[in-house]
Amino acid sequence: MFSSEVVVREGRCRRATPRHAAAFETQIRLRTASRAPCRIIDISSGGARLRLYQDLEPETSIGLSLPGRGLVDAHIVWADGREAGCRFDRPLDEATVAVLQASATERGAGSA
Repeated sequence: MFSSEVVVREGRCRRATPRHAAAFETQIRLRTASRAPCRIIDISSGGARLRLYQDLEPETSIGLSLPGRGLVDAHIVWADGREAGCRFDRPLDEATVAVLQASATERGAGSA
């Protein structure tokens, strides 16, 4: 049995920047130079939520391949089964996030 407690401060989300739906099949590169497929589920200027096909521990350094941007350095901050959140070592500019979001919306990622 698992138990956890979530504390929401003043009704606000703890993210500094809003996340946008995404739908990108891409790759991560590990420090060992191995590559693995992943899917970006949502993205912000500060990080992304990923669907992984292997287990990664928090604090694992990765390179995340972004369409039109190339390899972006990041690290895993949380992992739960096959999903994980990563934080970019350098935040993306808002123009890049807007292009990625628009591209995902064209592919139907933003529709419910």
